[in-house]
Amino acid sequence: MPQIRPHDALPHGRLGPVAAGERIVALDVVRGFALLGIFLMNVEFFSRPLADLDAGLPVAAATGLDYWAGWLVHVLVRGKFWTMFSLLFGMGFAVMLTRAERAGAAFTAPYLRRTLALGVIGALHYLFLWAGDILFSYALGAALLMIVFHARPRPLFLFAGACAALAAGCALAAKLGLGAPPWQLFLALGVPVLVLAIVAAVLRRWPLSGLRHAGLALYLLPFLAMAVGGAAMLQAPPETRAPATAQAAQDTPAAKAQAERAQRLREHAARIATEARVMSQGSYAEAVALRAGEFGRQAGTDAAFAMIVLGMFLLGAWFVRSGIMLDPAAHLPLFRRLAWFGIPVGVGIGVLAAGIATSHVRGRNDAAFQLATGLAMLGNLPASLGYVAAVVLAFHGRWRRWVAALAPAGRMALSNYLLQSLLGTWFFYGYGLGHWGMGRAGQLLFVVVVFALQLLLSHWWLARFRYGPLEWLWRGVTYLRWPRLRQPRIGQAA
Repeated sequence: MPQIRPHDALPHGRLGPVAAGERIVALDVVRGFALLGIFLMNVEFFSRPLADLDAGLPVAAATGLDYWAGWLVHVLVRGKFWTMFSLLFGMGFAVMLTRAERAGAAFTAPYLRRTLALGVIGALHYLFLWAGDILFSYALGAALLMIVFHARPRPLFLFAGACAALAAGCALAAKLGLGAPPWQLFLALGVPVLVLAIVAAVLRRWPLSGLRHAGLALYLLPFLAMAVGGAAMLQAPPETRAPATAQAAQDTPAAKAQAERAQRLREHAARIATEARVMSQGSYAEAVALRAGEFGRQAGTDAAFAMIVLGMFLLGAWFVRSGIMLDPAAHLPLFRRLAWFGIPVGVGIGVLAAGIATSHVRGRNDAAFQLATGLAMLGNLPASLGYVAAVVLAFHGRWRRWVAALAPAGRMALSNYLLQSLLGTWFFYGYGLGHWGMGRAGQLLFVVVVFALQLLLSHWWLARFRYGPLEWLWRGVTYLRWPRLRQPRIGQAA
């Protein structure tokens, strides 16, 4: 397998695009597989409001093939492939960092340009194609990755402490009836900075093992808390989970809280209805206007999600910095253990979660769905690692010829991801072919057909060009020079 070697460094300590001989083909194959999984998950929300994302499977249960298609995606796919893509992103970060170290080249400036470009692409994707974008979250997570790798922990701890002091002061001022900013604002800022400070300190103390431990903690702890919280809510006395009608009729804090909750439910239902109407019947201009109005709200969600993504970035970086993904063939026993343990355990937890709840009706089964979601997210990590391991094993075994066909799609992952959004919205949205509301089995058939065409297109394109179109643009911004796009002709120097 191709590896990153010291003599692969660019002359004069200048970092540039990965050369053909430096590519880790197994990573390209896994990226291609992850693209398929992402598409299988996303296709549902080309034909369903994204505002309904936290509802799980539709309450109006499908039947026959549509039911089983939805259930299998819910258990085998949902949440497992953005996790995989996040691992791969962290691996890419570590590969680039390792190449820069061995070349004696600057890393920070090119990587910041790369991150900024990704954020711009993600924002444009959100606004002009589809609101299910994950690239903007990845850009935010990449910025956090740079912080924990390069920032000194002490200033971060001091900043977090200052936020805690301000939060306490604002809370006291509010209690005394004095004007002050909301204390929750400073707490929401201070807690993530404290987490980043702890991670930065861990990485300084344990540069290699800290990647694995911090990554696992950042991902697992929030979802463990979610599952435990859901279980606790289920065990609470009924009166603490359901409003008391006598009390609700009075002007009490409980009644006010109930009224606010009902208002939020109405607003959420209105958002779902508006999105469904615009995407199924509206014009392209209306769709863009709706997404533009939601961008600020979504950016806040993306910032919170970036902390989870950061955990996967760190774990992915560990796979490279430890040498495992630089030479997968030398670590096949580890991949066998990951596959045999990760897939049954991760999928098994997903089946258990589905047995608790697959659908969420706000205000009715909040506790059960929170428990189920927390468990499912906990199971997604071992399942995702198991899937990666299975693909690596297939690539180094008798299935090599078949899975290697995924590599060109993986080399063009960014272009193919955006192409899926372009074709998906054109096929399902009202301003396109208008297949909004198609059954789940039909959606999966659409994925199979489009992904097969993407494989053919990727093979055709890379036989003529070195990079996908957006990959070429991304590299140009990253390295401040445009790499040669066309493949050299036979007999022509590269």
